[in-house]
Amino acid sequence: MTDQLQQAFEEKCHRQGLKITRERQRVFEALLRQEHPVTRSYLLAELTNEGIHPPTLYRTIDAFVAAQIVQAIALSGDVGYELLPPFAPHHHHFHCLSCQKVIGYEVRPGAELDEAAMPGEALYHQVDVYGVCNECQQEGKGTQLETHIEICVVDRSK
Repeated sequence: MTDQLQQAFEEKCHRQGLKITRERQRVFEALLRQEHPVTRSYLLAELTNEGIHPPTLYRTIDAFVAAQIVQAIALSGDVGYELLPPFAPHHHHFHCLSCQKVIGYEVRPGAELDEAAMPGEALYHQVDVYGVCNECQQEGKGTQLETHIEICVVDRSK
């Protein structure tokens, strides 16, 4: 971990009124090592040897979400967690409907949301794209999906 990330973490915790405990530091470091969203049970398995108990981990994750250090990501039947910028690069998520993987991908400059058009100050955003990943397409798994998938769209213009 770089000194810059550690300093940003300490500043964010201080602004949010969170003390930097040994347990919070270990959870933060474990999240830094991840390349994909991870579940609480995954983190618990990784941190049990470091003396992190389930209630401590769950409270820490909840505190990190509230402090906007971490965001929750819908996974197939579970919830994953990953760091928000500046602790991780800004990216969006592709959910493969065939293999259930959630694959992060970086956004090209200029492809961001138009913040000037927003009805308020944006703190962060989350974009989720659903489809069939390249690997599943190559293996022919995408053709096994049902042809109709219902998607709920909220019309906020009314």
